[in-house]
Amino acid sequence: MNMDRQVFLSLKEKAILRSRRPVLLRDLANISAEEEIKRDLEKLVYPINIEEEDNISISAISVISFIKKNVHDIDLVVVGETDVLVSFVNEEINKDKYRIVRVILVCFLLFIGSITAIINFHSDVDMKQAHKAIYRVITGIETDKLLLIQIPYSLGIGAGMSVFFNHVFNKKINKEPTPLEMEIHTYQQGVDKYIKNNSVKG
Repeated sequence: MNMDRQVFLSLKEKAILRSRRPVLLRDLANISAEEEIKRDLEKLVYPINIEEEDNISISAISVISFIKKNVHDIDLVVVGETDVLVSFVNEEINKDKYRIVRVILVCFLLFIGSITAIINFHSDVDMKQAHKAIYRVITGIETDKLLLIQIPYSLGIGAGMSVFFNHVFNKKINKEPTPLEMEIHTYQQGVDKYIKNNSVKG
């Protein structure tokens, strides 16, 4: 075996292309090989119709066949993913002039929804009576003026949400992914898997 002709190919899980341009092999996979062979492989244009679909799933078998047709006398070793999802992103989306309006609308709806959820929760558990009981236990006084309890409690809700979501305004508390980022990641993985199973095969 000629070790200088050995090529290790690792398909990417997903390739996101910002414009509809020819798809190069380097877009689809990470390549480890002797420098000259690597350069030749990375510049190969994979034959797919970039005008028809926004998402195309390409199998490792198709990539191997393509490489074997174009480059001879190499020892090809494939590791990693069995399919790569190619997604073409419409750059016009980023120029949408109404985007900020939609963001504000979504934030407003989420804000109202959060308020409603908290109010309904407090109503269900009769939080006022709970605060009265806590105040009586701490001070020994029975009263309806509960600001001494309610103000720290309200601030605590905000602080607790910041800790839970690992954010204070636009800064992370630590380097761990937030629950929201994890949910988005899980959701995106599910979407990508569905698209791979149902999209056009390249």
